[in-house]
Amino acid sequence: MILDGGTPGINEFVKLQIRENGEVNWYLDKQNLFIRDGNFEAFPGQPLYKYDFLHIDGATGRIGFNILEGYSDGSPGGETNLPLTSSVTLMGSIATKVRLLDGSSNYVIQQDDHVLIIDKSINTNSDMILTPVASSRGREYIFKRNGNGDGSITLKPAPGEKLNGIVDNTLVLGKDNSALEVVCGPDSWWAISEAQPTVLTQVTTAYTPNKNDKTIWADASSASFTITLPGAATVEAGKTYTVKRTNAGANTVIVDGNGSETIDGIPSLRLNQRFDYLQLQSDGTNWMVISERISPSLVVNPTLPYAATVYDGTISSDGNGTINLPSAAAVLGGKIFTIKNSATAGNPTLTVDPSGSETIDGLATWSLLKGQFVTIQSDGINWIVIGQ
Repeated sequence: MILDGGTPGINEFVKLQIRENGEVNWYLDKQNLFIRDGNFEAFPGQPLYKYDFLHIDGATGRIGFNILEGYSDGSPGGETNLPLTSSVTLMGSIATKVRLLDGSSNYVIQQDDHVLIIDKSINTNSDMILTPVASSRGREYIFKRNGNGDGSITLKPAPGEKLNGIVDNTLVLGKDNSALEVVCGPDSWWAISEAQPTVLTQVTTAYTPNKNDKTIWADASSASFTITLPGAATVEAGKTYTVKRTNAGANTVIVDGNGSETIDGIPSLRLNQRFDYLQLQSDGTNWMVISERISPSLVVNPTLPYAATVYDGTISSDGNGTINLPSAAAVLGGKIFTIKNSATAGNPTLTVDPSGSETIDGLATWSLLKGQFVTIQSDGINWIVIGQ
């Protein structure tokens, strides 16, 4: 809709949008809007007040009424009973438009922006800086990301201000077709809706997932590597990742907590075989395993003495020496090892030695002669024999 003439696409000062729910929005580009001859409601259920024109200043948000005598039902006195001044300030509902950006540089959002479409075709990072809270209460912005660039688009409040109630908090628009809607409250910007496409990330070297990653395919064909999770508090409670190993062969993928953070109480877990996976969720402090498939690892004829790791499953040795167990408390209850003396000649003795003062069925060590094996399980304090 074009008011006061002009050329479409050039002089479109005021636009009218009628939504499916019946809501009507006027979009002003710092231009003035005049509406002639109408009525407005000052008190619910009361007669409407009459005016001969309504004026909205598209630059300042001021609204002016020229009030006529009487009410819309013809009764007199409307001009003297109006509970409003003839000019009020409207915050967050006017001077709105669509802005197209290429995401190549930081952008400070303008008061007259409403929908921002970012066609991200490059791999550099860029920031979208929100308007100050004091002048934006009630305002709404909608962000839509298009394009195939890998650079991040980060939404930030003005320095020292709040986003989702946290000072200097940030939100990231992920891959193509992600969208985000924010509104400004009394003292903070708030995200009220977010649509992020399922993001598949494929990695071949050490990697730390970002907030927008969801599924990570880890290919360790060239060399083993570690995926280090972000801080559980950084991504907020409830964030989930699925990490899946896709390569065959001996190279493994380790999933490691951030710093001192743990995964189900231990520092890290290893994906031993092809198609092993972990689904993890942040509790805001550490990471919890929601579902998993981790194949036991087979260790054959390690150099003795050998320090068994939490990743090992079966250890087979034909040598004469010691297998040192990790602490039963460190691996938590439920961890299982099967250890076998696989010698076919001679009489080597393979000794299984718990950590410190821990025991195996109450014994300080467990000896395996040629051809013997033992399967033990941690109860979180010591080791229990469950098969031999």
